[in-house]
Amino acid sequence: MSNSRWQFTKQSTTDGVRTITINRPEQRNALTPDLYRELKEGLLEGWADPGARMLVLRGCQGVFASGGDLKHFRSLLDGPTEERLWQIARSYEEPLPFRTILECPKPVISVVDGLCLAGGLVIAACSDHVIATSRSSFGVPEARVGLADPFCAVLLPRVVGDVRARHLMLTARRIDGETAEQWGLVTDLVPPEELDEAVERVVRELKQVSPDSTAAYKRATNASIPHMSTVIISDAACSENGREGLAAFAEKRTPNWT
Repeated sequence: MSNSRWQFTKQSTTDGVRTITINRPEQRNALTPDLYRELKEGLLEGWADPGARMLVLRGCQGVFASGGDLKHFRSLLDGPTEERLWQIARSYEEPLPFRTILECPKPVISVVDGLCLAGGLVIAACSDHVIATSRSSFGVPEARVGLADPFCAVLLPRVVGDVRARHLMLTARRIDGETAEQWGLVTDLVPPEELDEAVERVVRELKQVSPDSTAAYKRATNASIPHMSTVIISDAACSENGREGLAAFAEKRTPNWT
C-alpha cells in the first residue's frame, strides 16, 4: 500500500495486520484535527478491508502521542466568539477516531513506547489491547492548561475505576508503565527491547480466535458508552482560566488562576 496519501501517519497492511504509525516526531506526535482524521480514515479502511484481521496503532520511540497540539487549539479561540463552539466541534468531534476504535469489529492494539498523554491516553483507553514498554508514562495533563477532556471523563473510569480516574484528571499526575499495568490501562508491559516480540505474540493470539466472536464481544462490551460531547472542551477553553492556561503554556510560565 502506498503511503503517498498519508501526511502525518504511516499506514500499511501486512499478513492480516493494518499498522497505523503516528508520524510527527518533531512535534512529539502532537495530535491535530488533520492527524486525528488520518487515524480515523485508516481505521475505517482497516475495518472495511477483508484482508485485515486487526489494527495496530503505534507511535515512535519515546512518544506514542503527547496530546492535542495546543498551538492549533489556541488559533481556534482567536476568531469571533459566536463561531468558537462550531469551530471546536468541527475540529474535535467529527475527525476524532475514538468512537471508531470502540465500534470497530476487529481488535485494535495500541503499542506504547514512551509518552502517552491526553488524546494519546484516550486512544489507549479505547483500544482492546495496550502493549507498553517499561519506559512509558501516562497522564491527563489538560487541567494544567485550563482545559477539560470529556473523553477521559467517560472512558477512564471504565478502565481504571472512578477513584483512580478522578485522581489522574484532577491532579494531572503522570503514572509510569508499571502503575498503568497495575491499574488495568496496560495489558502487557515489557522491556523496550522485547516490544516487537510482544506485539507479534499478541497478534498470533488474536488470529487464533473467531473474528465473529471478537466482533460480538466488542459490540456487547462497548454498547453502553455514551456520547462524548466537545461542548465540555469549548466551555473550559473559552473561560477566563482556559485562556490564561493556554497563554501561560505558550509563554512557558505558571498560570495565574482566578
